[in-house]
Amino acid sequence: MATVLDLVTASLRELGVLASGETAAAADSLEGLAALNRMVNAWKAERVFIYQLTATTKAVTPSDGTYTVGIGGDIAVLRPVHIDAVSIRDSVTTPPYEVPLRMMTDQDWTGLRIKTQTAERPQAAWYNKTYPLGTLELWPVPTSATLTIVLYAPEAVAEFAALSTTVSLPPGYERLIVKNLALELAPTYGAQASPQLERQAQDALAVVLRANKVLQEQRFAPDAMMGSGTYDINSDLG
Repeated sequence: MATVLDLVTASLRELGVLASGETAAAADSLEGLAALNRMVNAWKAERVFIYQLTATTKAVTPSDGTYTVGIGGDIAVLRPVHIDAVSIRDSVTTPPYEVPLRMMTDQDWTGLRIKTQTAERPQAAWYNKTYPLGTLELWPVPTSATLTIVLYAPEAVAEFAALSTTVSLPPGYERLIVKNLALELAPTYGAQASPQLERQAQDALAVVLRANKVLQEQRFAPDAMMGSGTYDINSDLG
């Protein structure tokens, strides 16, 4: 497997900054690491670099409906930009059953008249993208002591700590990094990316996007396939 330094070096060769067999100076390598992490950070927001869904659990504290999300928060996972689903697992049954909650929009949450309403179990959840920790709100506020939150979120890839870090990612990612990092570094070196490199970078991105595409269940309104009323066969008779 390649290291971060290997990918930075390959990107500089794509630009013609390094010739084949040459190694990058320490300053150039560190510049490449910084540029790579900026690029990865931007990809997180666009869900480009996220290839797996994780389920993270947190025991519900009775009469508490607010939980911080992120490293160091109540729900210990890398702060997600997106949450796919939230469920409530109840241990009162064997095996425990899991009930999906309705994900509320910002408009749903702001429109609630009584946000502190309580019930044995919540029915909905709202994710507020606060920073550095996100905030998950359960509604109504649960009072049961047998519940567990199950948060399903795309797990973002952490930024790379050092040039020596081994890069272990699914197929297609190394090419994605090398080609696009070369474009990212081009202005730093006053280099002009070739049309071929630009095409290859776009193609590498498209490959990963296709691999990470999330399948959505198709839903239709009850009358979507048959019009808004009842069809009367006699109406077509002459």
